Amino acid sequence: MDGSSGDRPYVVDPSVLGRTIGNPDTSVRLLPRSAFRFIRAPMEMAGNLGRNTFRKGKIANLNASLGRTWTLPRDWNMTIRAEAINLSNTPQFAEPGLNLTAPNFGQITNTLNDGRTFRFLLRLGF
Repeated sequence: MDGSSGDRPYVVDPSVLGRTIGNPDTSVRLLPRSAFRFIRAPMEMAGNLGRNTFRKGKIANLNASLGRTWTLPRDWNMTIRAEAINLSNTPQFAEPGLNLTAPNFGQITNTLNDGRTFRFLLRLGF
């Protein structure tokens, strides 16, 4: 009501509680603005929406590495290594917009990971 970050809205439609909001294509439908309302009067108690009521989508990363070491003449060795971070390129979406008055309420507009990454290593030891 006064714009402080501790204000909590009232839940008008309790069927939205406990949902997993993890896909930008369905987040607005699963978290409709019409399911909530603000505090209407200055003397009205704080809203009834609890903290951590909704869950984000699952995190599913597949990281892999492959390496080989060879022994070279004069006690030298050579290592070649390849690493893949998020090999399946599965996005991890950020939380939806939380401010009930903002135009992006319920929309997921960002990701938390950078996508697939490869790293290669060539090490020579002597």
